[in-house]
Amino acid sequence: MGNADAVVAGLKQDFIEDTLERIDRIETTIDRVAGGMDEPEPGIAELRREAHTVKGLAGSFGFPLVGAIAHRLEDYIADLSEIDDLEAASLVDFTSWIREIIESGTNPQAEEETRILRSLPTRSVKADEKNKTSDVAVAQNKEVLLVTATAVQGHFLQRELREKGFRTITARSAVEAFETVVQSRPDAVITAAVLDGLSGIELIRALAAMKTLADKKLGLLTSFDASHPDLEGLPQNVAIISNRGKQTAEHLAKFIETML
Repeated sequence: MGNADAVVAGLKQDFIEDTLERIDRIETTIDRVAGGMDEPEPGIAELRREAHTVKGLAGSFGFPLVGAIAHRLEDYIADLSEIDDLEAASLVDFTSWIREIIESGTNPQAEEETRILRSLPTRSVKADEKNKTSDVAVAQNKEVLLVTATAVQGHFLQRELREKGFRTITARSAVEAFETVVQSRPDAVITAAVLDGLSGIELIRALAAMKTLADKKLGLLTSFDASHPDLEGLPQNVAIISNRGKQTAEHLAKFIETML
């Protein structure tokens, strides 16, 4: 047992050292692209690769929050085409937290996890960009988890919600969604009915039963009508959002209104 513990400890230390080196490379790339020394496209592609690697390894070595921050960094970079000084500062917010957590050697407690994740930069519209409307001001304090298996669906939902000022986070599977709910405690969840593994229909049933989501808004994106047998017995606090053409925007708009 002693040898096994030593091996695990050694692997964790290797991960810590490797991650700190990756963070150094990420920050160097950010500085070089922002300073015009490197071209944006290959630099941003490198940021994506490094963030993806950190995300994939962190949970295995006892740092689930680092994985969650790296995931959000991936989301933040997804639509990035250039890095100016303002974007550079936002990106370093992610890396600074990863560095601090890794150097501490331990993952923060659940309450601290949520606080840190909610403090990270997001691409939601700022209130001053929308004439400081009250709706956007309210939305800025709310976070919506989007669970979709396809990038096209995810981008559409993100665009619509961000336009209203909401923070968004993404998950591609039910397992990832459960982990995100525990860490981030979102104010609302929208899931597609079709997911790999556990379906979105079963996922939304499970989420509706969770005490932590008892007073949260839940939406199911589906081509089924509410009367479809597969939706029989769906909890009353789950809103059906049709994914049929124009109905999608209409249903999503109604769902958003319930959060304002």
